[in-house]
Order: sequence, then structure tokens, then C-alpha cells
Amino acid sequence: MAVKDVAPSFRETSALVGSTRDTVERDRGMRRDFPRADKFLSYVILVCGICTVGVGARQIVTSHSLVPLWDEWTEIDALATAPHHQLPLSWLWAQHSEHRVVFYRLLLLADVNAWMLHFSGVRGTLWRAIVGLAGFALFCPSQWENFGWAFQISFLLPGFFLLLALSAILKYHRSRQQPRPQRLYLALSILAAAAATYSNANGIVLWPLLLLVAIALVPRLEVIASYVGFGVMFIALYLDHYVGPSYHSSPLSSLRHPLRLFEYVAGYLGVILPAWVGIRSLLAVSSGTCGLLVALAVVVQVLWRQKREPLQIALLGLMFFALATAFLTALGRLSFGLEQAFSSRYQTFNLLFWFSTVSLVLLIADRTISPLRTLVLAAMSAVMLLAFAVFPLGLKASSTRTQQAEAAATALLTGVPAKDALGVLYDESIVVLRDADYFRQQHLFMFSDVKNDQMGRLLSSTYRTSSSQQCHGQVTTVERILPGELEDRDISDALRISGSATDRFSRTPRKFLIVSDDKIVGYGASVAGPFAAKHSEIVRKKVSGEWLGFARLPRDASMIDAYALDSSMSTACHLATVEVPKQ
Repeated sequence: MAVKDVAPSFRETSALVGSTRDTVERDRGMRRDFPRADKFLSYVILVCGICTVGVGARQIVTSHSLVPLWDEWTEIDALATAPHHQLPLSWLWAQHSEHRVVFYRLLLLADVNAWMLHFSGVRGTLWRAIVGLAGFALFCPSQWENFGWAFQISFLLPGFFLLLALSAILKYHRSRQQPRPQRLYLALSILAAAAATYSNANGIVLWPLLLLVAIALVPRLEVIASYVGFGVMFIALYLDHYVGPSYHSSPLSSLRHPLRLFEYVAGYLGVILPAWVGIRSLLAVSSGTCGLLVALAVVVQVLWRQKREPLQIALLGLMFFALATAFLTALGRLSFGLEQAFSSRYQTFNLLFWFSTVSLVLLIADRTISPLRTLVLAAMSAVMLLAFAVFPLGLKASSTRTQQAEAAATALLTGVPAKDALGVLYDESIVVLRDADYFRQQHLFMFSDVKNDQMGRLLSSTYRTSSSQQCHGQVTTVERILPGELEDRDISDALRISGSATDRFSRTPRKFLIVSDDKIVGYGASVAGPFAAKHSEIVRKKVSGEWLGFARLPRDASMIDAYALDSSMSTACHLATVEVPKQ
């Protein structure tokens, strides 16, 4: 049997050596010597980005709550009211407002029942600057609603799938140098776009964006035909039986007001200051307008060149995605007013717009004017450092929202259907009350914690008790809740209790118990402010150690005790004993 000679020929060896030499020389050419100022500024930006990731991660952890909030109740209500709690398959497809949130619903069911820079050769100073800016944009606390509200994962998924699709198409672009391009990457980008389509309404924007990127980078018939064919199919499926929400603006009506539409888009993409700052609207619209003009100049600069860089085209895709999202939002929400454009949940797309625009400016400046590159790096560093000054506001905004929700949930845990408390969780309190019974039966959400299912148990057999010296506090008000303030008017033994407390380390306890004759008759939680107060007003308040609770008073009881629980939720510290007002 003949053995095939596997040794490379002289010609193959020469080609291999030549290819290697070209690669080495090309790599050496990429190792550019940046000025020390640029290197230092890039490190500043990278450190700011890393710190922002840490701050954002902390915000996500501290904002965690077992209490559903707002839109989550409509999804949970469908499950709670379905026959035998078994949802039809069509529920996954059904509209939620103007969205089809298939992936969020899959994650909800699972909960109830159970990099582009690498592809583009950016290194050193530019790599540090762009990665730092990306970390800042992804984890900036200004988008606090999306970090502390489980439903808002549907806002984050389209951007994630867009990054995945762009990375796949860049990889496919690079594979064209091979005899057989890797069609797996093309398929991956199509799957990512399909997933984005059923994550949020703006996910449909991925199809025209990917088509434009393909025309710019991979103008092959099979690629363009794939995006057109699958795009038309998935968009048609999305629009099948689509009904625009009645409480939203008509898109056609919004188009008749181009100036207001532009103002909304500019405000959406502008620099957003806290609600109490007088020039908030003016600064947001003017800065957004400047950003749009810079973006226009960048688009012209990138597309004017005959040789188009893949990374720059991908960043243009991110920019257009943010712009399209702002425009679609304006079409449906113009009647809500300009202030609605400043919602923290929209900051995800605002930051994506600025990340892509500034990154493109930096890449263009690096190729054209070195002093401009240094100026851009300095501006990025200054803005990111200044932003750290307002990070505490974002952190406090998310923590206060969690506090308000958990304080309101104590009404459900206690069995006191107070309208003001239920209204914090959702604007249809009857839905909250109905679904809470299902939660209690199935031990879901806040009822999944055994510590929240101890009504009627003896305090002495459930918790250790510590001396009053371990905590300081008082009960300031005890009032009977009138039947008109309750969803169930037959309840006549409901109490609302409020007070203040700190432990020996001057921290505010988060959980409280209301006890009568050694029996647990109610729950309390730390609260940031009155339920009726605006969130922007609550955020401005200093931490005061206030708490709010609800109780069901046993018959003939005249006194109640308030206890604060420690961080381990195992020891109760006595705060006060108070008299119950007579009926």
C-alpha cells in the first residue's frame, strides 16, 4: 500500500513563509506609538468604564425584589387566570402594548416553572477607550429602570441580539477570504434578528439595518436575498393581527407634526438632567440636536470613503438602531409630552447612540487629525468623570423604587388590600389583588420566601429576640383603614402603622413585624416616602429610616408591638408598644 507524501512542496513552503512575513509586518504596522497624553486618557476612560460596570452590577443586585411591578402584573395575570393555569401557545405571540415579547414570556415561564473589536483589529489606546466607553454605556446607572424591573429585559434583548448579529456578519465578512465563506455566521445573524423581532417592537429595525450593512460590506446576492426574504417574512408575521394601542399616538397623526417629532427625538437622545433642574428640557433638546448633527457628519464621512471599514459600518448600524428606536418611540408616544422622552428606560438607547457616535468620531479623528483624537479622548474622560457625580442619583432611584414596591407588598402579605399600596404595584389594583391569591397558593414571587408566610405564628417560636438596645426607633402613627380605602369593603380590622428605626450601626432595617399577644399580625418594610409622592421628589429626600406596615387586628386586642428584623432575618428587635385607636 502506497503512503501518500504529506511533506509540503517548495512552492507551498514559500507561499506559507511569505504569508507569515506579510502578517508579521502588518501586525508591526498596527503597533502604533500614541502620544503619552492619549495613552493616559485612554486608561482613564477604561478605568471609568470598569468602575461603571461595578456600579451597574451593584445596582442590579441591590434593586432585586421578589415583588412584581407594573407590566409584569399583566403577564402574570394571564397565567393566574388561565384555565388550570395552563396558557395557550398563542399567548407567547400575543401583543403586549405594541410589542411581541416572546423571549420575556419564555423567561417568565422558566422562572415560574422552574465582541466586535476583536474582529476589527483595534488595539492599544483606541481599544482601551472604546471598551471603556462601552462599559460605561452598558452599565450606566441612569438606565436604572432596566436594571431593577424584570420586564425591562425586553428592552435590553434587541440591543444584545443586534450586537450578536453584527458580530456574526463581520465574521462572515472575514471568512470571505477563504475558499468557502462560513454560512453559519450568516445563519447566526438571521437567527439573532429573528430573536430581536420577538423581544421588543424596535427589534424589527434589525432587518433593514442588517440589509444595509450587508450591501456595504458583503454585496453578495445570496446574503442580500437572505436578509430580504427572512426580513419580509418575520416582519409580516409580526404585523399579522397587529393592533395599535388605543392610548398611544397614531403614527400617521404624529407625522403631521414634524417639529414636535424632531423635538421628541432630540430630547430622547440628549443629555438628561434630574427632573428638578430648570433647564432640563432645553439642555436635552439642544444637546440631542448637536448629537444628531455630529452623527450626520460622521455618516457622511464614513460613507464617503471608497474603502469602508467593517467596524465603522457596524458602529453605524448601532447608531441607526438607536435613532430608529427614538423615532418609533416618538411616533407612538408624542401625545405623552416631551417629559416622557426622558424616562430612564430609554437611556439604554440614548447611551448606545452616544457610544456609537463618539466611537466613530474617535476612529475618524485617529485616521485624520491626531490633535482632534487627543481632544476627543480628553472630552470622553471629562464627561465620564463628571457622570460619576450623578451616579448616586441613579442608584438611589432604583433602591427607592424597590423600597416602595416592597413596602406596598406588605399590604398583600398581611391581607390588607389598601388601594394606595396596590396602586404602587400596578394601576389596576383589582388585578394585583386577584393575582396575589394565586401567588400565595403557588408560593410564587414574594410568597416564595417562607419569612413572608408567618401570619398568625408565635413570634417567640419563630424568631430570636434581642434587647431594645440593639435598635432605635418609634411608631409615629397607628390608624384604622376605612372600608372605602380598601378593595374589600368587608374588612374592618385593617391597620396602617408607620414609624422610624435604625439599628446599632445606624443602618435602616428593611423588614418589620407587627405583633399582638406574641402573634404575628402584620408586616412592615422601609419606605422612601409617601405612596402618593412623585418618584423625583422621593429621590431628593435624605434617608430618614422611615418604615410603613399593615396589620390585621385580632378581636379585642388593644395593644400592638413593632419589631425590626436584622439583616439575617432571624432576630427581631423590639421597637415600641403602642395602643390601637378605637373604632
